[in-house]
Amino acid sequence: MSVINRMLRDLDQRQQQNNRRTYTPAAVAPQPIHWAWIVGILVVSLAAIIGALNLWWMYSSNQASAEVESASTVETTPVELSQAIAKSEALAAETVGKETPTKSETSSQEAAAKVEKPNVIVDVATLPKTQDTEVTEKSPKQPTTESEPAETNVITEPAPTPEPTPKATKKPPASSSSQSFSVERVQLSSQELADTNLAKAREAFQKGEQARGQELLEKALVVKPDHVKVRSELAAYWYGRGLTSRAITLLQQGLDLKPQQTEWQLLLARIYERVGRVEQAYQVLAVIPMQAPETPELLQLRASSATQLGYFNEAAADYTALATQSNEGRWWLAAAVAYEDGDNIEAAVRSYHQAIKQPDLGQDARSYIEQRLAVLEGF
Repeated sequence: MSVINRMLRDLDQRQQQNNRRTYTPAAVAPQPIHWAWIVGILVVSLAAIIGALNLWWMYSSNQASAEVESASTVETTPVELSQAIAKSEALAAETVGKETPTKSETSSQEAAAKVEKPNVIVDVATLPKTQDTEVTEKSPKQPTTESEPAETNVITEPAPTPEPTPKATKKPPASSSSQSFSVERVQLSSQELADTNLAKAREAFQKGEQARGQELLEKALVVKPDHVKVRSELAAYWYGRGLTSRAITLLQQGLDLKPQQTEWQLLLARIYERVGRVEQAYQVLAVIPMQAPETPELLQLRASSATQLGYFNEAAADYTALATQSNEGRWWLAAAVAYEDGDNIEAAVRSYHQAIKQPDLGQDARSYIEQRLAVLEGF
């Protein structure tokens, strides 16, 4: 029993130990938040960032100043360039000989060179700009020989003084005077507007643009109703398109404005004659100006209309007027025939005699005149 009790006690002790090890408290008491630490960390981090930015700014400014200094040291003064060129010429003159002189001779030559060496003036403007900050010169190594050196006479000629180069002064560009353009309105007269539209209308008709040509003629006629060419060409266009009544009305309105306008008279009388309205054609030609360029055509047309209407004496008078103006035998012959048809035999005989005298008649016309004279003079 004691053994069992001991084992039980051991088991109880083990269970208690296990329970102590596996025990977890139901709740942990909340720890207070240390705000001071958080604020301190933030302040330290901000200080570190600001310090880094300051270091970067100082580094960039130092680098920029170094670049400016290096750029400023690139340019060399004219004195330094002249000294460098003089040294290079002296070194080149010393190395002309095949063998170098001894130390004593070189020292004496250097002393003489120092005494006799002229000042070299160099035109800095003609030299290229050097980009090295320092001019380093390395004298070539002089090999030592046992043989006696050959004497070398170094003659340095003074460099000619360059003439001062004139400074190129840039002339300011000549200020271009601002040209003032004034826009003036030029009001064309009605005659000029009508002439312009007439020219455009003719171009349109040549290109085959019939509708545009008609429109331009109508615009010109509205601007200038008494324009002779515009009204005549528009009437001819309408007559050619088969609009005879419109063409007649247009020409008649023009004659109401200018009753003795010969071009409109001639055009209207021809239209009347072609459509068979001979009486109206004759009435249009009732008064004909005798000094107009269209007068011969008007007289001829009125005489023809009078002959068709049976007004032989009136027709004979127009033919006589034509014969008097042109002195042609055909008009004398026409006047003689008209007088004969009008039973004015004496006037007919006179006209036949005038006609046979004209050289422009043919043989058939002369034979006819002789026959008619034989008949009329036999009465």
